[in-house]
Amino acid sequence: MQAFHSTNGKVKEGQVEAAVASAVEAAKLLGPHGGDTRFYLTLAGGEDVNGTLFSQEYESPEALSAAIDAMADNAELQALVARLNGPGSPVVITSQSMGIDIPLGRTPKAGRGSILEVHTSHINPGRFEDAIAESAEVCAFVEENGAVNARCIQLTYAGMASGMLALVWEHENMAAQARTAAAWSTDAGIALQMRSMGASPSTTRVTSALYNEVPL
Repeated sequence: MQAFHSTNGKVKEGQVEAAVASAVEAAKLLGPHGGDTRFYLTLAGGEDVNGTLFSQEYESPEALSAAIDAMADNAELQALVARLNGPGSPVVITSQSMGIDIPLGRTPKAGRGSILEVHTSHINPGRFEDAIAESAEVCAFVEENGAVNARCIQLTYAGMASGMLALVWEHENMAAQARTAAAWSTDAGIALQMRSMGASPSTTRVTSALYNEVPL
């Protein structure tokens, strides 16, 4: 069961280059602690203009916990964290969250893409089982239509978002994303939307966003 630690932020005016440089520095310092580190800029996310997403993915909650313990003794990393929380930081950190993969009884299609798509929802009371079943159906649908690495993540420590589900998948590029998006207008796509957003849905959508990965 994979575990995640995500830091969201907002780039200060004219500081995109400095924000990317800080992410590169952070990735190098985090490397010895394991995990897969990725950095994104918001491509389309409503009010989240100039947003950033710095994601660390570990093979298990135990691996994430071990990494956090080790990071506490990394003086260079702690100094970077202090700078990023200081007045001279190119990014304003807006939230930090943890999450875990929810098993969907399926294996995600292997692959990585430069475009990350994220849909976050509240689980409606008494509908957890239905929400997981529908998540599996959605992940299978988008992968059948070109997406890769489709998963369902439950936010575990995320402030007001704790307990919410995040459906995430990746696209090779925006052309691939457009082809997957078009599939939602087919008969199969519309039928799936009607089941998941009908009179008694298992979840209530809160946010949707596209992120563009910045190579580190």
